[in-house]
Order: sequence, then structure tokens, then C-alpha cells
Amino acid sequence: MPCVITPEQLAAIAGKATPLMVELAQWLNTTCPSYDIDTPQEYCHFLAQACHESDHFKTLREYASGRAYEGRSDLGNTQPGDGVRFKGRGIFQTTGRANYLQLGLKQGHRDLFINSPALLEQPEYAVWSACEFWRTRGLNDVANHADGDLLKKKYRRKIIDVSPVEFISITINGGYRGMAERKKYYALAQGVLN
Repeated sequence: MPCVITPEQLAAIAGKATPLMVELAQWLNTTCPSYDIDTPQEYCHFLAQACHESDHFKTLREYASGRAYEGRSDLGNTQPGDGVRFKGRGIFQTTGRANYLQLGLKQGHRDLFINSPALLEQPEYAVWSACEFWRTRGLNDVANHADGDLLKKKYRRKIIDVSPVEFISITINGGYRGMAERKKYYALAQGVLN
């Protein structure tokens, strides 16, 4: 039987309730199972990352202006203003023109998020975009490893040994930013969901 996520569980992981939690729980329960994110272990990893990226489930839009992403061709930001226009949104903070374009293609409407980037701030799309990211990177397989397993991850042109939570964190964030907090939320999620 699939795991059901409640706003109270999200509050327990984040440390306090936020106005977004009711809708996020609804969309987590609606969307995640269709991406095979449905066991407590998978949700522990998924929610730990979402809690960090969304500032304890408080926001679905990056606080920074996005100017730091201007001209970042690795994100597909090739046009003036792309950095600000396609800053981080959703529970995993999808960033960059290329990623917004890919999500539109998945929805069958190429320019859906290019023309309306703020759609990713709606809980439905905020959760869905994270599920798409999770599936395309094969993160369920990583999430289902034992916590003590060492996995190989390519990082800055080197192969390093990392734990499952480190592997997922680096995949989502591109580095070690917020690693201690991500690990903390993972441990909290384990206490709440297991």
C-alpha cells in the first residue's frame, strides 16, 4: 500500500506548518505514486530535498533575483533576461531556460513554461516538475539503497564515493550546498515516515 503524505508530516519534517503544506501534500499524494515514488524510504529522500530547496516548504520560487544565472549556457540561458526569467521554481527549484523548455515538452506544449514561468510556482506543477527530475535522473534506485552503502558519483571530473543522501543532494543541487541541512531533513523524515 502506498505511503500517504499529510500536511502534519510535512510540518514535522520542516519544523513548523506553512500555508503551502495542505496543497503540497495533496499533489504529492496525487503525483508521486505515478512516478513510483510511493514508499516511506523514497519519500524520505524526496521530501528531505524538497524541504531544503523550498525553504521548509515556505516558497516555490527562489528568493534570489536569478541574475547569477544570466548567460549560463549550461542552463540554456542564451537570451538577455533568461537568468531572472527562469530562476529556480518548484519544490526542487527548476532553473534555466533549457529545463523549463524540457518540462513544456513533457506536458506536450513546448513553450508552456517558457511563456508562463510562474506556473512552476503552483503546487501541482511544483511537485510534478520535481517528480520529472527525480525520474529522469533515476533517483528512486539511489533512494532504495541502504544508508550505509557507498555509491560512485562523478563530481567535478572525479569519481567519488558518496552515501545515497549525498548522491541525491549532489544530483539535485550540483554540489554540496546545504548538505548538512539535507541530511538533517532526511533523518527527520525517517523519524516521521518510518
